[in-house]
Parts: sequence; structure tokens; C-alpha cells
Amino acid sequence: MGSGRILAIDDEQNIRRLLRDELGLEGFDVETASSGKEGLEKLNEQAFDVVLLDIKLPDLNGIEVLRKISPKIPPPEVIMITGYGDIQTAVQSMKLGARDYVTKPFKLSELLALISQIMDENGKSRSLESRTTDAGTEYDPGIVVCQSPKMQEIYALVDKVAPTDVTILIQGETGVGKDVLARRIYSQSSRIHGSFVVVDCGLLSENLAESELYGHNKGAFSGAKQHKKGLVEEADGGTIFFDEIGNIGLELQKKFLRFLETKKFRRLGETKERHADTRIILATNMNLTDAAQRGTLRKDLLYRMDVICVNIPPLRDHAEDVANLANHFLAANALNNGPTRLSRDALEVLTAYPWPGNVRELRSVIVKAMIFAKSQVIRPDDLPSHLVTKKKCVECDPKSLEDLEKDHIMNVLEETGGNQSRAAEILGINRKTLYKKIHKYQLLV
Repeated sequence: MGSGRILAIDDEQNIRRLLRDELGLEGFDVETASSGKEGLEKLNEQAFDVVLLDIKLPDLNGIEVLRKISPKIPPPEVIMITGYGDIQTAVQSMKLGARDYVTKPFKLSELLALISQIMDENGKSRSLESRTTDAGTEYDPGIVVCQSPKMQEIYALVDKVAPTDVTILIQGETGVGKDVLARRIYSQSSRIHGSFVVVDCGLLSENLAESELYGHNKGAFSGAKQHKKGLVEEADGGTIFFDEIGNIGLELQKKFLRFLETKKFRRLGETKERHADTRIILATNMNLTDAAQRGTLRKDLLYRMDVICVNIPPLRDHAEDVANLANHFLAANALNNGPTRLSRDALEVLTAYPWPGNVRELRSVIVKAMIFAKSQVIRPDDLPSHLVTKKKCVECDPKSLEDLEKDHIMNVLEETGGNQSRAAEILGINRKTLYKKIHKYQLLV
């Protein structure tokens, strides 16, 4: 069963009723609106996790509504609904911040899967909204089950520095488990009774970033109708995790540097200096040294961030951990009457595959295999076909990481018949990231 608040904006009464009834049965709190104006009024009055937005509305069109939704803090995830299959409009909407789109007539199961994925990410602190982890709350240990020497060295370092208040920078490719390691640090620190606040720097808008981080006073700018705490203040007494820190703009970097050095900040519209007693953890998939040389990152900020640096290797560099990880995900996502183990041949396929999407991709593959397995044992033919193909050719045809990623995306897109939503789910990335990679590699879909 799901949980979360959904707003469905559609001028067709039968669609609104369908979404309200069916999503309500799944445990979601669903509101509906028949026009763009009515939808915006409800958004101004209430907070929603997801907005289902029809492109064709009687007053404002969906793109106009989306433009008005995007600046909200925190912004809801928006799924566009179109009856025209207009790819240009869909691409435009994603550039404006929409999460994904579905075309009428849509399959309710696919829409539900997409909504559930969004809610799951929100529950794991993947949005700008402040999220709190209470003392004793369990979290998926993910990469912590790894037994390889490389990962054991990382655990030893983390366990040594976790009880301190030193700033930690976690580096590694997308999907290696930087957020999981950050939560391990938090869970082993003296701040376990405080909040664990996540800031996804990739979602910080340039205009609102300072207000979001440091807060603002009433009247500080147009639309500031009341005092508001920032995320660093919410983390007072706890831990704040800046994910993808390399994405913050140059204008913000100077003030962020001061916060790193002193834990002091000012709300917008306020002269009083405040102090946040918080532990800082940073993460990035970028090469920050290269960013500093290019001039997109201040060198003094780089030096201040790099106090204790933890580098998580890509999964292909500790392939001996694949079997343990796969079995962990199998147990963690157990289904009634579903598969309970992986065959030896399936484990060989998984171990031989290079995993460009890392641990996140492996989890996605295991979850999918559990759903489609024909028996209680997952075998090679239950796995995505491109994994088996890759096992046959990876040793005889060495390629660069970019070539592997390009081939992998092509194979997944072929397997899903060009369905980008399904492909993104298998790859362990969001729809917008997949679109960028399709454009980068000039793939025809």
C-alpha cells in the first residue's frame, strides 16, 4: 500500500474519478481539480508529493501550470498526462521540471509504479524537503554487506571518523551508495538523536537556494509572507547531508564556504548571525579537482571540503561483492510466494556484468527479476537479456566506460521497446537523466 498526497488536474471527470478511486484504494490521499486555475489554488493551500497534470486543460495549458508549480518550495514531482503522445511537448515539460509523462489511455499499473518510485525516493530523502530520521530507525544497509578488502577498508575508515564531528566528503560514481554510507556515518555518531537532513544540491534553484538553505524573514522578498527556517537550521543538533555538492553555483559558494568554516549563517532579510550545531557530510559524483581547474568550483571551497575524503569504488572494481549484494536485495524485497534464491548460473551472469549503474542498477535488476521469475529460483533467463549478452562479449571486446554505458542504455531501450519510463527504472536513474544520456549518445528511440 502507498502513502502520500497526490493532486490530479484533469478536465475529464471520468479520469479524475478513476485516479481518485484507484489511487485511493492503494492508500494515497488524492485530491482532484478540473482546471489549471483550480489546481493552482489547491497547491497554494496544501502541500502535495505528486501532481498528475493533463497537458490539455480548459483554461491554462499544462505547460503554463507547470511553470507556476516549479518555483514552489519544496516543489512537488509532476507527471504530465497527454492524449496526443506529443514527444516535443513531453520533452519541453521535462526541461521545465516535470518528472515524467504518460499518454492516454495509460495503464494504471505503470502510473502506480511511477508514483510509488517517487514516493520511495522522497521517503529516502531524495528531495529538497527536510527529512528527519529518528533514533533507532532502520535503513537499508545496501553496500554495507560488501566483504571485499576495498569496501572493508572504507568501513574501517568510516567507523573511525563517524563518532567525531569532522566534515566528511564522499566521492563516487552515480549509484555506488554515497547516501547509504552517509546514513551509516549518522547512525554511528553521537548525533543519532538529532535530525538527518538531506539537501539534493542538484535540485537547488539558483534564485531560491540561499533561502532554502539559510531561511528568510517575513518580507525579505516578494512572496515571503512569514519567517521560514532554512535546512541548515533544521539540522541544528543533528547531521546535514549535501548530496551532489558539486552542483552549487559560484554565487552561492562564497557563503557556503563561510558556513563550512564557522557553522554561521544569516537568514535572508536579517542582520543577526545565527549558528547551527550540525555535522556536515558532503557527496559528489564529480571530479572536484577538475571542476576547480575549470573555474566552476572555488579552490578555497575545495580545500575546505576535502577534510576527510571517502572514495567509494564502482561496483565493477569489487565484483566479488555482487553475489552478497544480490542476495541482500533478494531478501530485502521478498515477495509472497516469490523467488528465494539465485541460481549459480544467474550469479555468474551478474558477477560478469560491468554494472555501469553500480549498486543502484543491481538492485533494480534483482527487484525486476523477482517479479518475473518463473519459479522460486532466479535463473539467467529471468534476468534482462542484455546482461546475458554482455557476459558473452565483455572479455573479448574491451571498451571504455562511456561505450559500456552507451551500449547498456541501447540494450535496455531495445528490451523495453523504447519505453523510457521502464528503461529509466531498470537503469536506476530518473527520466530526465535518461533523456540527457540519449541526447549525449545520439541514440534513436
